[in-house]
Amino acid sequence: MSPYLNRKIVYWRHTMTGEIRMGLPEEYPAPWMFEKIVCGTAHEAECWSQKMREQESARERLENEKREEIEEHMKAQLRSHIRNLMVNARNNMNREFLRRHLELYDERPAGWKTKRKSYLHAEAFEHGR
Repeated sequence: MSPYLNRKIVYWRHTMTGEIRMGLPEEYPAPWMFEKIVCGTAHEAECWSQKMREQESARERLENEKREEIEEHMKAQLRSHIRNLMVNARNNMNREFLRRHLELYDERPAGWKTKRKSYLHAEAFEHGR
């Protein structure tokens, strides 16, 4: 079995930003400002795919930090409001409920945080996804 691919995998890398994208088949030219990278072996394709995943995770991390920055202000306001309700509760049962709610408030996972990985279809099959 030959280590070379019959159908070459193509990536495009932006010449200014260095952003890597999956490209069209080999016979199509790269768009303006992009460099075409043709992978002849599976190992080479996996290396470029790994670089693309690293870029995606960095981009995702930045996006999550921006979201967290926005949400932190709202969380502080909600905490303050719940604390106010707890102090002014009519009975001990409501006060205890709100105290417990505040206790668990920060332990809840953020539903907006994303964690994903993209693979070439051949890699995903190998990784069991």
